[in-house]
Parts: sequence; structure tokens; C-alpha cells
Amino acid sequence: MFGTKKKQQKAKQYNNPQIEYILINLFINSGIFFFVVSVFPFVNDNPTKKYAWPFYAYQLVWILLGISFKKYLPLRHRTISNVVSQTTKSDFLALLVGIGLLIGFADFNFSIGFLLALTASFLISEFVLISLFYAFGEAQLVETHPIAASAAVQAPSQPIKEEPLDQETAQTLQSLIRQTGGQRLLEFLKMHIHPFVTTTLFVNTTSRLNIEMIHHHTYNGIVNLKEINHIREINAFFGAVNERLPNGGIFIGCFETKSQRKKRILGNHPSISHYVHYGMDFIIRRVLPKLNLTREYYFWLTNGIDRVMSKTEVFGRLYFTGFEVIDQRKIKGLTYVIARKTGPAKTNEVANYSPIIKLQRIGKNGTPIKVYKLRTMHPYSEYLQDYIYKHHHLHQSGKFKTDIRVTTLGGFLRRYWLDEIPMIINVLKRDLKLVGIRPLSKQYFNLYSPDLQAQRMRHRPGLLPPYYADLPKTLEAIQESEKKYLDACEKKGTFITDFRYFFIILYHILFKKARSK
Repeated sequence: MFGTKKKQQKAKQYNNPQIEYILINLFINSGIFFFVVSVFPFVNDNPTKKYAWPFYAYQLVWILLGISFKKYLPLRHRTISNVVSQTTKSDFLALLVGIGLLIGFADFNFSIGFLLALTASFLISEFVLISLFYAFGEAQLVETHPIAASAAVQAPSQPIKEEPLDQETAQTLQSLIRQTGGQRLLEFLKMHIHPFVTTTLFVNTTSRLNIEMIHHHTYNGIVNLKEINHIREINAFFGAVNERLPNGGIFIGCFETKSQRKKRILGNHPSISHYVHYGMDFIIRRVLPKLNLTREYYFWLTNGIDRVMSKTEVFGRLYFTGFEVIDQRKIKGLTYVIARKTGPAKTNEVANYSPIIKLQRIGKNGTPIKVYKLRTMHPYSEYLQDYIYKHHHLHQSGKFKTDIRVTTLGGFLRRYWLDEIPMIINVLKRDLKLVGIRPLSKQYFNLYSPDLQAQRMRHRPGLLPPYYADLPKTLEAIQESEKKYLDACEKKGTFITDFRYFFIILYHILFKKARSK
């Protein structure tokens, strides 16, 4: 099925910076520049000539940072607080960059005071324009969520009666499936759905608008033959599919994983040109979308098409949007995933691509705390803990046997505890102390006995865990080690116990090469 081109262009326009906003900003800022030049008390006889090229350079920085911080997205459907926040962050960072450039070119004797006056004028003009826009009701003051139902969605309808498709339609659909993934795909689909009945819908789309035109709960299964890599708003797309399936309904999609992409680019006998191609692809498709300053440029130029995705991220997004993964299969260079609806999609999205993340852990007295760490897992990994536990179980050490969530770099960072450096902030905030039981997630905490859970909650967690003093090898031994440490704290005092454990742990790390796994 295909949506109207007009709706697709409108959706694309909403996600991209508006050229007219940029041009208006440049025009107004140019006027402000000539005004400030005329009133600012300069010593130089010809300030316009002297400050012209620094102004143009500053404007380039101003615009580029504005794009990075989404300042130039359409104001409609955005809250005024969101617009003001993004504008303030962008302009403040531009000011810092401008000051840095003036310091770098100190020999030219440019005035920092002039830069401050210019920036303040720019900021005031933008706030005035934003206030006028919202004051005259040109924007809709509504809170938006990552996944929101379309206002044009049709009313829910009764489920379609399941009947076989007519022979001609079934043959055409069967031919399309075989053309896409061969006989293996057809057999895989038959394992989970009835492909040739009226209650199963096949689509070939990357636009959620095409999904939103479907009645709610009309179909028991929706199959999308277009790769997820080409969908711009993936969560919104999955959320729209979720709303149009009953509980227990099946969604089937396909995507190219990072490893499959690498294999496709390098081929069986890679040459130097293949490696150059892969290196450029790595920078453009994997690095730029992850950086705050380049992410918006990437999506602006590519519209989110052909993005690189890990299996972990796709599965995590499915769990976030109310599905559970029940099967997967690699067919013709793509991974096909079977997902079953378990409930409504979440709207409180917390996943991000930042190198520093905050993880919720259980602190003293059961109080939730946010622990800072360097990212070692793929995005959306936090929604896959139950999936990993169910499919891979635990190693005797208490870790997952095969944790697909951990990246290659993340494995290295974990091995040498480099990912825990930001946790020093938690020590300074007194959420943690230097030596103590590890702050656990709810998943791991539930694996402990009730007695040990109660004892753990009486103590503040720590950065250096006591089991590095005993070097246990199983989950049961780790729990015994922690109980031994907690008993010592309660009998001999926390300070003395921590002091003794600190030097034992340090000795084992430096001389016995104890490493995190």
C-alpha cells in the first residue's frame, strides 16, 4: 500500500530544518550587525570593514549549531519551552565558539565586548520572534510524545473475518514473497502466520503514514517487506503498527544488521577499495548519526535512509513499542524478525546515543539512584534484559553467557573498568562510596535471596565491589562474598572494613590481574 506523496513530503519537511527559517535568521542578524556596529563605541575608524569577515564566520557557526540543536525545525507541534531551550543551548554554545575564535586570533585585536553585544542582540531578537509566533497562535501548544497517534486515524472497526484470499491474489503475493526472500522466507512466514488469508496484511513501506491509514485492530498480522533501515521514525512506525494489532497480533519485519552490512560491502575477497568503502561508510553511517553536533545533518541529508542498525537496537525498539521477539531468521543477507504484541507502546523514551549514560539502580533503603557510566551497549539495550535472560541465561559468574547488547569497544572498556570512570560523580554525590556492594538493577536484585536483599538495602553501594577481594567464580559465591562483607561492616564497622577491603582489592587488581568480565 502507498500513502499520498503530499503526506510523505509533509512528514519529511517536519523532520528537517526549514530553509526559510535560516534565511530569516541570516537577514535579521545582518541587520543587527550593522546596527551594533553603528552604536558600539569602537576605537577603530572603520569597524564595519574590520568586523565583516568575523561576522560571516560567526554566522556560519551560528547556523551550523542551530541545525545541530534542531533550532530550525518547524515551530508547529512544538512547545514553546522546547523551542526556547534548543535556541538557548545553540546560541550559548555559538558564543563559546566565538570567544574561542577571538582568543585564537588575538593578534587581530577583535573585541569580545562587541561579540557579547552582538550575541545578546541575536538572542533577544529570536526570543521576540518566538514569542510573537506563539502569541498569535500560529503554533499548536501541545505536548508531543515519541509515539503519538495520528489525528487522522480512522475509528476502530470490527476485525475482518478470516477467509482465504482468491487464487489470483494469493499467487501474486506468493510470487512477491519468493522474489523477496525465496522459498525460505515463505516457509518461515508459514511457521508463524497464515500468509494467504484476509486477516494478514502485507505492506512494502517506510512511512508510518501508510500504516496510520489502516483501521485499528483490523488485521491479526502485519508483514512489512521493506527494510527497517530505511524508516526515518522507527519508533513511531512500530507504535502505529502496535495500535493496529490486537494483543497477541504478529508483526514481521526485516533489516540488515551491522555484520550483514559489513559482509555485503567487503564481499568474500575484499580489496583495498572495499576497505576504503567500508571505512567511509563507517564514518558517515555509524559515527555521524551518534554525535550530537552531526546527527541532525546526517538525517537532513539522508532522511534516515539506509542507516546502520544492530540487532540489539532493532529488538530493543520492538520491546519499547510493546512487542516481544519470538523468532528470527537470516535470509538473503537480511534478518527477519517475528514480534508479538504484548501491550501498548511506551511513551517515556529514555534511550539515547550519548557516550555517557545514566542507569537506574537500587540504592540504600531501596531508593532508586542514577548511576553514570560510559556506554558499552547498543542503544535500547535497557529494554532487552528480560529477553537476554530468557534466551541466553546466566554464566556461573552471574553474567549473561552471550550478551549481544555489549559492543566490541564496550567489552574492552568493561574488562578494564574504564566504563565506570564516570561513577566517580556518584561517589561525589554520595550515591555511592568507594568500597561497597555493587549497585544492582532490578533484574539482578531479584536473583538474590530475600534475606540478602534486605541486608543489602541497609548499606550504601560502592564503586569497588568486595568480591574482588575474594575472587568468587559463581553467582552463589558472589552473594556469599557480599554477605561476608556486609556482616563485617555490621560487626566491625564500615570504615575499618572498607579500609581493609580497599587494599586487598587493589592488590588483586594490580598483581593478580583481576579483571571485569
